[in-house]
Amino acid sequence: MRCRFRLIHRGNGFYYGHDTRTGERQSLGTKDKEEAKRLLMAKNQSSEQPALNMAMARTYLMAKSPKMVSRTWGQVMEEMAERYRRQGTASTFKRWQKVCRSQPFQLIANHCLIETEPEHFMAVLRHGRAGNSTNKWLRIMHNYVLDMGWLLAPVLAKKTWPKMRVMDRRGITENEHQQILECAKEHAEECCFYEMLWETGGSQTDIATLTAERIDWEQKSLLYRRMKTQQRGYEFAKIRLGTRLMALLEQLPKEGYLLPDVAKMSLENRSRMFRRRCQRLGLKNLSLHCYRYAWAERARKANMPLRLAMETLGHQSRAVHQAYAKKVEVDLLPLEYYEQKQAGNIVEFERYTQGSARPALGPEELVSVRPG
Repeated sequence: MRCRFRLIHRGNGFYYGHDTRTGERQSLGTKDKEEAKRLLMAKNQSSEQPALNMAMARTYLMAKSPKMVSRTWGQVMEEMAERYRRQGTASTFKRWQKVCRSQPFQLIANHCLIETEPEHFMAVLRHGRAGNSTNKWLRIMHNYVLDMGWLLAPVLAKKTWPKMRVMDRRGITENEHQQILECAKEHAEECCFYEMLWETGGSQTDIATLTAERIDWEQKSLLYRRMKTQQRGYEFAKIRLGTRLMALLEQLPKEGYLLPDVAKMSLENRSRMFRRRCQRLGLKNLSLHCYRYAWAERARKANMPLRLAMETLGHQSRAVHQAYAKKVEVDLLPLEYYEQKQAGNIVEFERYTQGSARPALGPEELVSVRPG
């Protein structure tokens, strides 16, 4: 094995160790040639041992899987892209392709997995163009590699990952919503789009692509399913039409897309259109997704049951749903109100059971007298 450090004698009488890999020269702090040779031998041995260990590890890994010693992060990116293409949504596949082409990820594209050091990941995270999305997607790729067994140990421990900078998200207020409607009053379909977001709490793509066939006018309901839950095989959720939503739907087409012009627009163009309205009005930190936050906040303030609000928004996690509605101020009623309500329910229940000769209550009747 070739020695990494070479001995150099300078004119000042001191001996130096020359690193053949980096080109750096470091003083050995002695003018004695024999002592300098011993120090240089120690430096070469210390550098050879990790290389020898790596060579032995490669030999063992080759016996397990020949690809483990040659697989690069670029190949992992291609594998994940194919996975998102087959199983994920088109938007996720498109975002992942953009991430793979970004400058931070290109820093490690040609690095072998087993030769990756924490410094390589930190260089990606500290790149000038790196942001929250770089941190998030690098974590996803790192976890994918660990789950596949292509890395024997994490490159970065969980506690050493830089914290992601969380943006301050909030729901759009009713006053802001009315200002936006007033600003877009010359574009009727755009106004209807914002009204639909306000009433349903749906994501912009789901609402923009709603069709008239999803409306059941006999039962006064809207069959609704989010794009994300559709990938999981969820059935349609049936949302009853309130008076405001029904009046809005009656103005829209009776077949095909309810919002034909909005449906033709891309996600980016719809977001850009809304952002221009907000800039014209001087409204900051708002996006179309804020309508979902607003719906969750309104549902919590109205004491809508949590499980029903989660079903409407398509949330599986209570923590996620509560994060959407965490900024709302809820008016809490005094305990006296609930005590009086409970006492009235008990009196009503006793009068119903003692004063009636009817048989045992059925499920429908129990619901009407159940406390609360």
